[in-house]
Amino acid sequence: MMKIISLTIFSFLSFYSVSQIERIESIKLDSLIWVKINEYRLSKGAPAFKIFEDSLMRRFCARVAYRNIDKEIPRHSDSVGYWSNAECLYRYAATGSVSKMHLNGLNNEDIEFFAEKTVQAWINSPTHERAISRPEYNIATIVSIIIIDRKKESLRFDATFHALDEDHNTFNGYIYTEKRKKGF
Repeated sequence: MMKIISLTIFSFLSFYSVSQIERIESIKLDSLIWVKINEYRLSKGAPAFKIFEDSLMRRFCARVAYRNIDKEIPRHSDSVGYWSNAECLYRYAATGSVSKMHLNGLNNEDIEFFAEKTVQAWINSPTHERAISRPEYNIATIVSIIIIDRKKESLRFDATFHALDEDHNTFNGYIYTEKRKKGF
């Protein structure tokens, strides 16, 4: 009898853990997107971003990303100009067999795939391309979130980009002045 109860509990827990929604955030992915944007900027003759911002603008960027990942349609923030001078959003979603390639966890190929898709989408959009390649922007940050729903075999990926011109502060006076490690 104890064996049956144990097997039942184990089966239930196994089913429960498989049906969970997994949320992945990766600074490695965020920094790779930043590096790929820099490669694109350099190819256009624009200077590379000097700093991957890791304070107030990054927290603002994270707030926008956290809000959008749970929405059907992502929305730009109403505060661009207060914490940053530019904002870009990107979403990738897949279901069924297409998403199965990413369902076993985040590996280097997945990180490269998401970074490449994100930067290419921003390059292909004139307004986003202008934001990521504008030479005055020399400080930037990225926050990305991946949601994997194993039960539905679906995946959703959102990336949020914010940039700052260190020579012109924002409406609220925010300017990145702290001495930080430059780049990655």
